[in-house]
Amino acid sequence: MDIRVCRSVDWTGRDWESYCQGFNEVFHREFTVDYFKYKYLSVYKGYACHSLLYAEEGMVVGGVTVIPCYYMCGEERFVNGLAVDVFIREAYRVDPLMLRRMYKKLRLLLEEEQVVAVIAVPNATAYPYWKNVVKWKEVGFINYWALPVRAGRILGETGLAGAFLNACSRFYCLSLFLITSLCSFIDTKDRSYRYRICADDPYYVSKFCGKEYLREGDGDIRYLYKLEDEDGVRTGYLLDAEERGERSFKAIRKAVAMILRQDVDLVLYVGKLSFFQTLLMKMPRKLEPKLLPFTCDLISKDERYKDMLDFKFWDFGLRNYDVR
Repeated sequence: MDIRVCRSVDWTGRDWESYCQGFNEVFHREFTVDYFKYKYLSVYKGYACHSLLYAEEGMVVGGVTVIPCYYMCGEERFVNGLAVDVFIREAYRVDPLMLRRMYKKLRLLLEEEQVVAVIAVPNATAYPYWKNVVKWKEVGFINYWALPVRAGRILGETGLAGAFLNACSRFYCLSLFLITSLCSFIDTKDRSYRYRICADDPYYVSKFCGKEYLREGDGDIRYLYKLEDEDGVRTGYLLDAEERGERSFKAIRKAVAMILRQDVDLVLYVGKLSFFQTLLMKMPRKLEPKLLPFTCDLISKDERYKDMLDFKFWDFGLRNYDVR
């Protein structure tokens, strides 16, 4: 097998077809070639960076992809890499260090592209590999914030027990909104983080243009959410809520009110909320649906980025990396 490092614009028709086939086989999806072309080519550079694994017959049987995105460091813009779509088809998983070699070769291209760092939120299976074998740094864990609307449905309870839990949680929600109304004079805002995504980054803008993402606005307030069925639990994911470009209590209140109109069982926000608000409660780590480790490979030696491995300086959540 052969490892080749390339850019999306270098792919042949056969590369696109075999890549798509391999990805769908591994992740049990039904994506099309056009889906991947839009994903990898609708970025500010016009391409993503890849390390592709080829079988002897010339087919792509694995890949490691990094999408360059604009992020902010204070008031300066820099190029950050988002690691996505890592896979090797099962029949070709003969070398446990193959992904490590693929990424190490890709890293040379990323240096050439002046990518400062690569960030990722690996799943539970991949996380130990990337941390212990590839030596990515664990920066922190992303928090869940929840508003349980129908606790019986969330816990899988039926009958009288389920009805009772649903009634209790509905009363809890109404009480929270009453408290929120009484606190309407409080308009707290999130602090400014050193590292954050650029709102005008082409990948960010194009990613959330899909029909599954719902954008709403009310005057100076803008919010973004999506609705998903999670094993029978209708879940409203709040991706962001901003007032004049800043995350605020008022914006979250309006966003949650809109999501509740969609007849959801649960409202979830995944990310940072470092300001006073009375609607969403932070979930204990043991109750989270899955751990979301935020990892980073700092490529640049520039002293300006030496604090990048400290999670307190990051604004990061589903808005950056939809790992629902």
